Amino acid sequence: MRTAKTTITEITMHGRPTFRLTYASPAGRKREHFSDRKQAMARMKIVQDEQRRFGLSAGAMSSSSRADAAAAEKILAGSGLTLVEVARTMLAQKQREESGVPIADAVAAFMESRGDRSKDYLVTLKGRADYISNFFAGRKTTGITAADCQQMLDALASTSSPGTVRHYRTQLSMLFNFCRGRGWASGNPAEATSQIKVTGAEVEILAPKDAAALLANCSPDILPGVTLALFCGLRAAEIERLDWRAIDLAQGIVTIGAAVAKTNSRRVCAIPENARAWLARHAQESGNVWMADHSKARDLWTLARVQSGYGPFFTDYPPARAAQTDPKTEKPRKDLRPWPHNALRHSAISYRVALEKDLAKIAYESGNSPAIIQRHYNGLASPQTAKAFFSITPDTAANVLLFSTQAA
Repeated sequence: MRTAKTTITEITMHGRPTFRLTYASPAGRKREHFSDRKQAMARMKIVQDEQRRFGLSAGAMSSSSRADAAAAEKILAGSGLTLVEVARTMLAQKQREESGVPIADAVAAFMESRGDRSKDYLVTLKGRADYISNFFAGRKTTGITAADCQQMLDALASTSSPGTVRHYRTQLSMLFNFCRGRGWASGNPAEATSQIKVTGAEVEILAPKDAAALLANCSPDILPGVTLALFCGLRAAEIERLDWRAIDLAQGIVTIGAAVAKTNSRRVCAIPENARAWLARHAQESGNVWMADHSKARDLWTLARVQSGYGPFFTDYPPARAAQTDPKTEKPRKDLRPWPHNALRHSAISYRVALEKDLAKIAYESGNSPAIIQRHYNGLASPQTAKAFFSITPDTAANVLLFSTQAA
């Protein structure tokens, strides 16, 4: 930094010896007067030290600013950093933060970019996106750090399962990758957060009698989709996008096109003989397999499960709410069993493994890897139970429902 010559001159003022300190400042030459040489020398050392550290601008600094600068230098002592370097770094950081967009705007744009996905997917996505937007309300995308992201995940972990926290971490990362691609963020802070370990839950499947009761209680509007999930192992999102033209009952196959499959890869699945009987009663030449009104479909699906002895479910659908109430006590039923997660697909794959043992074929038709099939589905059912499962027809299901009604 630039320094200037500083001098002390002895002069006479009002008949008394005076010591004049002269030094340069941004406003020009500056003078200070002292009655004692020692005072002048002490002040000169201070001025020279400030000029050496801060340049000529030190002379224009207020006493409080000079004190702050001195305190800052003390903090930085031994770090190898100068005040100027720190100031430039902080300014650059502030400029980066101000160059982003409000998190609410980023979330809205991100959701708009996912507009072609299924309704159920978007509902789930929006719930998580709204949480992220609210947690970082008032912040800009470039100002959110890895520590901020970790704080959000830690807050979730106190009230949610590890699996839920992992889903939020994934969506947070997707959001910042989206922002990075549009220049709204220089990096992805979510990637630096702690990985969430989720212990795999035990796969649960439906017993043949429970599967028969479920089919018997399904409305015709959702029965074809439930059949494909229960006996062919199709995913719910795939069924929602499936057209009847992809189902060939004569050959006993269903084609899941690349645009329908979760993996974006076309595959062909076998339709078991009993499933053909269920589908034949409702088959159409074309059109959606799953009803277009997804909200109504969810209500009918909830009602079918409650009528089959599963629940309780949170629902606003009056018939389903009524079915979950004991008519004698007018209180919630206590005999309802929890619905196993992804029970239809898990049942289809598990029973096929027990019956066929061809893991590679089953993995291809279910859109999985042989390793996943082996790890999660092998050994969950016996061949005898699998034969009973794939023998469920409309007639046997009706008998099961009649028997259940009489027993009740």
